Amino acid sequence: MSQLQQIELTLPKHLYSEIEHLSEQEKNSFFHKVVQEQIHKQKKQYIRNQMKEGYLEMAQLNIEICREFAFVEEEALCIGERTIYSNK
Repeated sequence: MSQLQQIELTLPKHLYSEIEHLSEQEKNSFFHKVVQEQIHKQKKQYIRNQMKEGYLEMAQLNIEICREFAFVEEEALCIGERTIYSNK
C-alpha cells in the first residue's frame, strides 16, 4: 500500500492557465509524471557527474601506467612484426 503526501504548489498565472482545464485527477497525474521525470533526470545527471569526476581522477594514473608500459607495448609490436615477416 503506498502512502501519499500532499503538497501545495504556487504557479505563475501563465503556467497555471496551461493546465487549468484539467480535472484534479489529470493535474495530479500530470505533476506526478513531471516530478518523476525530473527526479530521474537529476539522478542520471548525478551519475554522469560522478563518472566524469572518477575518470578525471584516474586520468593521471592511467597516463603514468601507459608511460611505464610503453616499452612493453613497443617490444610486443616488434616481436609481432618479426614473427609476421619471418613467416613469409
